[in-house]
Amino acid sequence: DDQTLSLSGNTLSIADGNSVDLSVFNNSGTDDQALSLSGNTLTLEDGGNVDLSGYLDNTDAQTLSLSGTDLTISEGNTIDISGVNTDSQTLSLSGTDLSITGGNTIDISSIDTDTDDQALSLSGNTLTLEDGGSVDLSAFNNSGTDDQALSLSGNTLTLEDGGNVDLSGYLDN
Repeated sequence: DDQTLSLSGNTLSIADGNSVDLSVFNNSGTDDQALSLSGNTLTLEDGGNVDLSGYLDNTDAQTLSLSGTDLTISEGNTIDISGVNTDSQTLSLSGTDLSITGGNTIDISSIDTDTDDQALSLSGNTLTLEDGGSVDLSAFNNSGTDDQALSLSGNTLTLEDGGNVDLSGYLDN
């Protein structure tokens, strides 16, 4: 006897036979709940939690130390690292050839390292750098220029904008 099962809503039926209401097995439609962790407590959305602190192993708080060629981890083992190749090499520059001992050489002539030599020019009160940038120096200019005339009257030497010197003490009689 071939019979077919069918489900409509919460009712399971068999062809040409009985049906069963399954709603008593349905808890809010699903049993999907969210988990959350707060501190060391894992909590299920609709109730129930587990304290996970008993599963902590505290092995992450360890310190490495090196004594000679012995590398040691606290509360752990020691290993002799004397066989580890430190690969200490020296770089040298000959002209434009950069070499590493026991290794290769590369020509670095294509690298432009001479970028500092630029000409300065002064036009009026503006000081300009050859490849860009300028400064207005007018704030440093005291009444346009500092060119003053000197005059001598008798034994007194006088500066045009003020100041003088008595030269009589320097006369050779």
